[in-house]
Amino acid sequence: MVVAMLLCGCVLANAEDIYSNQAISNSLAQQRQLYTAALELARRGKWQQLEQHREQLQNYPLYPYLIYADLAANLRYSRHPEVSQYLQDYGGTLKAKQLRNRWLDYLAKRQYWTTFIRFYKPQQASTKQQCQFQLARYYADAADPQLHQRREQALTAALELWNVGKSQPKQCDRLFARLITDNRITEALAWQRFNKALLNHQYQLARYLKRFFTSPHYSELAKLYYQTHRSPRDIARFADFSNHSSEELNIIQQALVHLAPRDSHASLKYWSHYQQTHDFTDAARSAIVSAIIKGLYKQGATAVADSYFSDHLQLLNETLDGSLVEWRIRLALAKKDWPNVSLWLERLPKNLQSRTSWRYWTIRSMLSNPLTTEHPALLQMTESLAQERDFYGFLASDMLDKEYRINHRPVAIDPQRLEAITALPAMARARELRFHNDNLDANREWSQASATFTYPDWLAAAIVTAQWQWHSKAIASLGSIQYWDDVELRFPLAFADAITAAAQSNELDSHLLFALARQESAFDASATSPAGARGLMQVMPATAKSTARKYKIPYRKSAELYNPATNIAIASRYYSELLKRFDGSRILASAAYNAGPNRVTQWLKKSDGTLPLDIWIEVIPYRETRAYVRNILMYSIIYSRKVGRRPPLLMRNEIYRLL
Repeated sequence: MVVAMLLCGCVLANAEDIYSNQAISNSLAQQRQLYTAALELARRGKWQQLEQHREQLQNYPLYPYLIYADLAANLRYSRHPEVSQYLQDYGGTLKAKQLRNRWLDYLAKRQYWTTFIRFYKPQQASTKQQCQFQLARYYADAADPQLHQRREQALTAALELWNVGKSQPKQCDRLFARLITDNRITEALAWQRFNKALLNHQYQLARYLKRFFTSPHYSELAKLYYQTHRSPRDIARFADFSNHSSEELNIIQQALVHLAPRDSHASLKYWSHYQQTHDFTDAARSAIVSAIIKGLYKQGATAVADSYFSDHLQLLNETLDGSLVEWRIRLALAKKDWPNVSLWLERLPKNLQSRTSWRYWTIRSMLSNPLTTEHPALLQMTESLAQERDFYGFLASDMLDKEYRINHRPVAIDPQRLEAITALPAMARARELRFHNDNLDANREWSQASATFTYPDWLAAAIVTAQWQWHSKAIASLGSIQYWDDVELRFPLAFADAITAAAQSNELDSHLLFALARQESAFDASATSPAGARGLMQVMPATAKSTARKYKIPYRKSAELYNPATNIAIASRYYSELLKRFDGSRILASAAYNAGPNRVTQWLKKSDGTLPLDIWIEVIPYRETRAYVRNILMYSIIYSRKVGRRPPLLMRNEIYRLL
């Protein structure tokens, strides 16, 4: 397959003419034009013409891509010297890795095992290639005096590849068949994989693995484990669990954990029996107890859960790092149960108490208690929190009626470091790939270039990529080293014309749309989420289609969502629609943009108009959506200052509305 890097609609109609004209300038602009034409030749399979003129692009950063296009499209065994030379010349490049992968696939399919071994690189190998490599070790060079030793090593490595909780690629089947033929899979090993499969809910794989259990011990355990995993109430048959093996302990643990969300009282009852009859590790006890406590809370048994939680607080804080205590605080907040908010805040591990979120809720809980509203430390605590540039710091500033602390501290520029980063071949390739709209390979080149960056390198890379208008990488660079204080680099006014126009046409604040784009993609117009959301503001194709049809926005196919103007137009109209649906609340509209409007409606029904907005945000069930809403509000403040506006974090209609 020829590399697809053509500019849509921009390829020269007659690529051959480019080379037959007068002497060609070596300027970057001319090289870019030549490269575009060369790609068109490659796309059309004009390999001889491409070869005749390729030398004129030898100094262009993407020259290796042209050689790759030829080799990848015309791969055959007779070209292995050329493949070898390419890997030698460009061994550290992205295209060298891709060519090696294609070459190894070619060799494996034709069982050129000796050559496969020569080209194999373990540090780059996929699971498929690891299996093929062990096959190569097993079958290559039957006359080798070390054949027996080599085969033993191959089968030992194959066992590790086999022992995973999922099905492996089909290229591993022949290797695994060899393990079975040679009786290398023991019952103990099969049990390990059986356990992993059930934990991953890979029931088809688990059923397949039962065939390896031939002894009564493992056969009964497998039957018991599979049964209790599908029906955890069967853990009540105490007589079935009497051999106290490690396998049995694991079965009990998994069954109790799975039962707790459905029937926490039953899980607690059975756990009371098993903890007396079996010896569990602290990690296992913690997993079981935490599942039971969460189940008790969700099923309304708050008093029982609190008592049980208090009895096991030290164990849970040591093994769960306080996450269950945080969960309990949010449960108390949802009920506006301030005494329990205060109680559980005090029970947080010290490292969590210092987080801005829990500092804020400590202040709020003190303000809710008449005995602590005049506490001498309260003002100092609030002033200290107001120094922070985050959502909770801005809330503290509002308490004090003070301006928000943006705390901009720019990155120090090192000219020599900037020059060195810019000169990196992979960075040069990434820059040129972006010019040619090949964002996928540009991102891959960036990942390769940045793999060995030091702290000063990251700082320089942030500046360089910002200069290239590659804002997502500038933001990522500073995030990689947790340098949060260069507000200019982290919050650029990217795509300003399109965002400003969309804000005006939809009667939205531009700083709100900037915040949305910053949160959704960090201004990466080519971004695609695992769920399928696309482009600058991460619009789902179905949402785009319905919104475009409803508001007569020009839109035909999902690929258009990678066009910033189209994406911004659709996203801003959709967000405006959400604002209207939720009576102008940015909190609700933002939550709906992230989690879906139907979920927000469900959450509102549950809270039933009883919660202040700060509590409503804190008890959003989804961690991602909680952070999302906080960031939208906080980013809006930062962007409002950049566009000359000074709105508050929360609008009057938001502050006084209970959710």
